[in-house]
Amino acid sequence: MAGSILSGALGLSGIAGPSRAFAQNTADATAPANGVLSVLSGIDPLVAGAAGAVGLAVAAVIWALRVSAATRHQSLHWSDTLAEMEARLEKADSVLSAHPGLVLVWEDDTDSLNSGWGEPKILGGPAALASLLSFSKEGEDSKSAPVDRLLNAIGALPLEDDDAEKPEPLRDKIKNLRAHGVAFSGNVVTADGRSIEVDGRVAGGQVALWITDPAVRMAEDGAVIGAFRERAVDLHGAHALLERSPVPAWRRNAELQLVWVNRAYADVVEAPSAADVIKQQIELDNSIKKLASSAATERKANEGRAVINSRGERRVFRIVETPLHGSGDAALGGVAIDITEQDKAKSDLKQQIEANQRTLDQIQTAVAIFGASQNLIYYNRAFQELWSLDDAELSGRVYHGEVLDQLRMKGRLPEPSDYDEWKEKQLALYTEGLAEPGAERLGGAPDEIWRLPDGRTIRVGRMRHPLGGVMLAFEDITEKISLEAQFNTQIKVQKATLNNLAEGVAVFGGDGKLRLYNKAFQKLWRLDARHLDAEPHIDAILGGLKKLAREADASFDALRRSIVSKAHEDRQTYEFREIRLADGRTIAIGAEPLPDGATLAHFLDVTDSKEREKELKERNAILENADRLKSKFVDHVSYQLRTPLSTIIGFSEMLDGQMFGVLNDRQKDYIASILSASYHLRDLINDIIDLAAIDAGQLDVNFKKTDIRKLLESAATFAALKAEDTQVTLKVDCPKDIGEAELDEKRIKQVLFNLLSNAFAYTGPGGAVTIGAKRVGKAVKIWISDTGRGLSPTDQARAFDAFESRGPSAGAGLGLALVERFVKLHHGWVRMDAEEGKGATITCFIPEPIPATEAAAPGEGPEGQQQDEEKPKKAPARKRAKARSKGDAAARQAAE
Repeated sequence: MAGSILSGALGLSGIAGPSRAFAQNTADATAPANGVLSVLSGIDPLVAGAAGAVGLAVAAVIWALRVSAATRHQSLHWSDTLAEMEARLEKADSVLSAHPGLVLVWEDDTDSLNSGWGEPKILGGPAALASLLSFSKEGEDSKSAPVDRLLNAIGALPLEDDDAEKPEPLRDKIKNLRAHGVAFSGNVVTADGRSIEVDGRVAGGQVALWITDPAVRMAEDGAVIGAFRERAVDLHGAHALLERSPVPAWRRNAELQLVWVNRAYADVVEAPSAADVIKQQIELDNSIKKLASSAATERKANEGRAVINSRGERRVFRIVETPLHGSGDAALGGVAIDITEQDKAKSDLKQQIEANQRTLDQIQTAVAIFGASQNLIYYNRAFQELWSLDDAELSGRVYHGEVLDQLRMKGRLPEPSDYDEWKEKQLALYTEGLAEPGAERLGGAPDEIWRLPDGRTIRVGRMRHPLGGVMLAFEDITEKISLEAQFNTQIKVQKATLNNLAEGVAVFGGDGKLRLYNKAFQKLWRLDARHLDAEPHIDAILGGLKKLAREADASFDALRRSIVSKAHEDRQTYEFREIRLADGRTIAIGAEPLPDGATLAHFLDVTDSKEREKELKERNAILENADRLKSKFVDHVSYQLRTPLSTIIGFSEMLDGQMFGVLNDRQKDYIASILSASYHLRDLINDIIDLAAIDAGQLDVNFKKTDIRKLLESAATFAALKAEDTQVTLKVDCPKDIGEAELDEKRIKQVLFNLLSNAFAYTGPGGAVTIGAKRVGKAVKIWISDTGRGLSPTDQARAFDAFESRGPSAGAGLGLALVERFVKLHHGWVRMDAEEGKGATITCFIPEPIPATEAAAPGEGPEGQQQDEEKPKKAPARKRAKARSKGDAAARQAAE
């Protein structure tokens, strides 16, 4: 349009028009002269000549007049034409001045291409020029021409052209236009983000550059063309916005083919550019084309959902295909909204709801949720079990009021005086206290306690559900109330018990504050009850205690650590520590950590106990000294008696053998009595020496493999003569395959001899004595039973005490004492079963010896250390017995 206007304004042919008009006027003037000559042809030649001369003169005059008139007419015509051309040029300038931009026109001048921008003709309004000059740089030479300043400012900017893959600078575009006539159209974007439209065209032998600022165009809102241009700018802005939008967008033609996509679309399908997408017709998803077909058929927007794998990630899009009610390439438009996060959040929310429901199904509290319309939308298993409702009763659309009515009919609800009022109160939470429209609905009702006819007590919690409706929680607290009553009773009993204790007790919480104390604690430390009732900290209490015991700071500090410290090494049982108070009292303090993090501190006044202990220690020291003197005396005397006794026995045996002459019968009786008494005294002295050695821990035990059967037969052979003398039957009860056992044969024989002697002494003529043995687990059980007179319970209690004699036939009372001690040296034990008048049975249990490695590892403990240091030496019997005592309890239990 600009080219045609410019051609009409400059391409005038004024000369050709007046020449044609002048020829036409000359023809019109000569037409009447030809008619006059034809009339005069019949007249006299002279007359004719005269007339011709006259006529010629007249014609010349007329012709001159006509020529003059034509000249005047042509001059007027030229003036009119010139005025018309000036008017048309003024109109063209007015139209170009009304253009909201600049038009730069270059003549066909190629010489100025290399010398700069040249001197183009500037057309357009001053407002457009002023607006465009605002883009020129401030530091540029102000003396330069306005066109040069403008073109220098925007010439280096790239021209964004839809047909070009790589934008070129505007300077190069203008140079190609002027040199080769290559037209272009596009826009350049300034540093402040404003877009300038630029069009280059060839108009005849001239080149025109149209530069338009949309801001000036938008200012023209008074005319229709201004509104049209404003809408065009809006459309261009919307198009640019869609192009840069992160949301994939596209446009289809009537055949549903893609004709335009934005950059986000190309990024999603991983295409190099939007042109490649159009060329290859790459769809986001195959289902989208069906969605577009449906939208085109129904002539309304259609939505769908597509899952796309883009750049290795799963992305979910909401697809919207909308008819554009246009023609050509604007039949359909679509956008894809990325809802991946929303879809994930929705999926997570669904999983969270399901997880919450599964969690609610596992808890013991019954939960029911009613919607805003009072219909039941969720309940857990506990709710169904609490009210004994089956699935059929809760299926379908069940309302809150219907559930209450149903439970009341079954007698499972409280029985209020006015059920309708009670029910209305239960349903009031749906309507009472509603928030203003649009506000979040919150609120709750206080818990209620329902006492049901079947004796149960239910706590009901009610609250508004954030999504609308009501959520109810039912908890059966029948057992809780019963346990609470029992707990309160127990607490009262405990308090009464603590208050009646002589020991002071104080319980401190994990924060170090006093939680519980008894009266003994208050009186023991003479504290103020009001101060203790205020639950003071342990530091405040210890401050007063340290004043009473000035030298016990270390003990109190240890007590404090056991109460307030969280370290494992401090949270241990604090053993009793005795502290001396300034008033002379002695207090034993200790602490015990409790499972709940609290600490029990206990205090006991041991002043009297310490005094009694002191007295007992002094008395015990006296008794131990006396016992030591007694043992020393007995040992010394026994050894001193053995020497003269040996002399007596030796000379008596010599006399009995009549080595110095024949003895008469009376002398023989005297010698026999002397020998018998000497032998008895020797045995008694040996027993005393053995007993003293055992008590002193100086008697050794030599273990070796010994046949049990032969051991019993040997003892029976020794006692056979005694049995014949006392007319008592002796029997051996022992399996032949009983095998061997590790024991000291000499000491066990001594045990058997003492027991047999004791049995013969208590058994009268005609009685029976049995010696037997058998294996019981890993122990050997040896017993001797008789049918004698037995023992009374009183005698049984003292039977194994040393020097205890029972009855006229009893000896010195050392036999059973030695039996018990010898068996203990074998880590065994002795048991007596006797009944007065019915005989007695004495049983010895001898367990299998424990290896030394199990009894005590070398180097461990004092015994092990002594064994390491004195390996060549044999450990005393008492220490060996202590080392082997670990298995005694288990062996005793297995044997018995």
